[in-house]
Amino acid sequence: MLTRRRFLASAACTMAAARLHAQGRSKVRVALGIPREATGSRMPSDFVGLSYEVQQLADPSFFSAQNSGLIREFKALSSTGVLRLGGNTSEFAYWKPKPDSPEPEHPQVREVVGEPKARYYAVTPEAVRNLAELLQATGWNCIYGIGMGTNTPTRAAEEAVFVAETLGERLQYFQIGNEADLFDRHLRDPKTWSAKTYLEEWLLLSRAIAVRVPAAKFGMPDVAGPVSWLTEIADQWPSVQAPPQVTTLTHHYYFGGPATMQRVQNAANIARTRWPIRSVPQGRRRLRLDSASQKVAPRLEPRMRVAAGTPGIRGLCLSGACLYSL
Repeated sequence: MLTRRRFLASAACTMAAARLHAQGRSKVRVALGIPREATGSRMPSDFVGLSYEVQQLADPSFFSAQNSGLIREFKALSSTGVLRLGGNTSEFAYWKPKPDSPEPEHPQVREVVGEPKARYYAVTPEAVRNLAELLQATGWNCIYGIGMGTNTPTRAAEEAVFVAETLGERLQYFQIGNEADLFDRHLRDPKTWSAKTYLEEWLLLSRAIAVRVPAAKFGMPDVAGPVSWLTEIADQWPSVQAPPQVTTLTHHYYFGGPATMQRVQNAANIARTRWPIRSVPQGRRRLRLDSASQKVAPRLEPRMRVAAGTPGIRGLCLSGACLYSL
């Protein structure tokens, strides 16, 4: 297990390195003092990770054993990290099991400024097999995102079966949908879309997956804004019959952006950010899953809104409350 002291030391070194890089060759000394009597929860060994768009799988050669540069960077960041595949482009992915499988019909969606255009792309078995080889080479595990916005239960289940069989123990859990609280902008009717209707759709997809993959684990609701969704879902959870196995509650927190903002360019500001983590354990307690057979863990995903790279900050990251440095 990674102790709080060791994590803080590593985090400070990462921040300091980013700051030093930004200042060119100027000599700056950074010191970090952590009291020996400091106490607190232990950080899990897979606390650090990176988050990518599912769309990256459209290039099967990227997440592959042949990408030695990426493997080297992953292993340098952590020997037991977590790769999250998700992002708002995941809503326009579709599973293509065979080279000659036809592209499915897609629903009509609204084009809205700030949301990705409906540019559909295929995720193939080749991409997933290559992903498995990369995970094996790096020692990392994967949070695998399956689209919700334009997907169907049948396609979701078919993709999940192949992913579960191929990734094996490297699959941490499935995440269905990305920031579904924003679907009312372009993917759902804003008059009816809510935590309740989200849960209804989520159950259709997760149950279809669980039928084909009985051991499937899930994370939810992966919201961008209203943390209240966690407790709203928790209030409805007792009425859910035979619920799928939810192991993780997820919430994104954007503390700054775009990348041109001064506070985002300053690594020290990142280190001083106060993360709103109290709301996640509240939802966990109310989900009543803290039993010996099924435990649910909070997973806050801090994020920076970035439109382009920023000199001096090599990263962007944070998958599951993790630090990044891409």
